[in-house]
Amino acid sequence: MEAIISEQLQNHFEIATANRSRMYAVIAEIFRYPAADFRKQARNGDLEQALRRLTDNLPYPFEWSETEKKNLRAVARVPDEDLEVEFIRLFEAGPGQPPLPLLEGLFREDRQAIFKELILFYNHFGLSYAEGSMEDRPDHLCYQVEFLHFLVFKELKALQAGRDQGPYLRAQKDFLERHPLPWLDLLLAKVSQMEQKLPPPEEACLEVFHFYAALLSLTHRFLHAEGRYLGGCGI
Repeated sequence: MEAIISEQLQNHFEIATANRSRMYAVIAEIFRYPAADFRKQARNGDLEQALRRLTDNLPYPFEWSETEKKNLRAVARVPDEDLEVEFIRLFEAGPGQPPLPLLEGLFREDRQAIFKELILFYNHFGLSYAEGSMEDRPDHLCYQVEFLHFLVFKELKALQAGRDQGPYLRAQKDFLERHPLPWLDLLLAKVSQMEQKLPPPEEACLEVFHFYAALLSLTHRFLHAEGRYLGGCGI
């Protein structure tokens, strides 16, 4: 989880664009089931450091809140089992649906229309989609930010080749406005509601909840910052 610094990147703007792409890729990793490498990076501070390096090298200013800084360190001493169980409780399990579903279709009407439009977006840019597990649904947050990672990467390659980046910039802006931004606003509202009425420590690992609440807050603010940035690109 390193900021992209390469001899192929010729100037600060290329580096900043590469770090936008990498930020999306890291977010996609964050909201998958916490595998061993992720748990280690979360506990030893490597994840926070990687995110700080990326956000310090974007083409616009991005500040962290003190709450985000504090809560990203909340899992330093949390056992693997607690991190895994709480991830499942928050994002994958629960009566009817989890408390914080990472699926657009559970926040907005006409899920099938959402699926169809998302798949058209993906296929238009040469990405195939085959529906699989819950995490593999086209409306899952991981899929959506991976698609944005891909679009920014294509923007960077066009920039380096001296080609028009406009189609990729327009696609990013359109996709953000039509998909992740509206439903992430609703997801963050659910986080705020949960913060007002947390379960007792014997029923849930509150350190893990605060950790993921901080990551959702960062993600939400990053995507909104991206929307404002793209809005100012004159596309």
